[in-house]
Amino acid sequence: MPTYVVTGASRGIGLAIVDELLKDESNIVVAAVRDRNAQGLQDVRLKHLDSRLEVVHLDLGDPASIRQAAAEASGVLEGGLDYLIHCAGVSLQDLTPFEQVDLTLHEERLRLNAVAPLEVIRSFLPLIRQGTGKKIMLLSSGLASLQNAPYLPGYCESYSVSKAALNMLARKWGASLRTEGITTILVHPGWVDTDMGNSTKGWMSERFPQVKQISRLESAIGCLQVLNDAKLEDAVCYYAWDGMRLPW
Repeated sequence: MPTYVVTGASRGIGLAIVDELLKDESNIVVAAVRDRNAQGLQDVRLKHLDSRLEVVHLDLGDPASIRQAAAEASGVLEGGLDYLIHCAGVSLQDLTPFEQVDLTLHEERLRLNAVAPLEVIRSFLPLIRQGTGKKIMLLSSGLASLQNAPYLPGYCESYSVSKAALNMLARKWGASLRTEGITTILVHPGWVDTDMGNSTKGWMSERFPQVKQISRLESAIGCLQVLNDAKLEDAVCYYAWDGMRLPW
């Protein structure tokens, strides 16, 4: 039975991915969340009414909790972990220009969006090495693209910097993991109808009316398809949810 760990699974895209995975009765899913009692997660558990969903506590701001989450998951995933899907992340100061960025919040974005994923991968890597799928999918953002950055000045500055750092982490580490047969990919989930996506809806709609917001379900289905299609030779590639390759 394929096994998955999904971080940031209490809401938004992460929750939609968990819900979509549980539609396949062969999948076993571990949801790693900060709040075990989140209503959305409870609703998904009731919807599927089975024991294929396990919930563990994981707080990106607490490295010890990340390591503990991996330890708890190992008790459930005795045959190892096939797929690690890292969705957890944060965005604040979305329309704050660099001159006015709060450095404390900027450092926090970097810590949660770029440093914490290092600990997530490191903690779950022993399980991935034991699994058969051997794939890691990190949710990045189109805003992490250095090539496209000049077209979006003033928009999600701290978030963009932190996700670009995540891309570098994956690109370098993923190249090493590929020699072990582990496929690492980065996926931009799209402009999604979530709290984070809606926080700058007016700005996006005014400047990029051609860009359409997508549902959490559409994003989840697309991201999972990209993960399913990814081959070892595609390791350390940067995709959109629809499978399009993005420029670094």
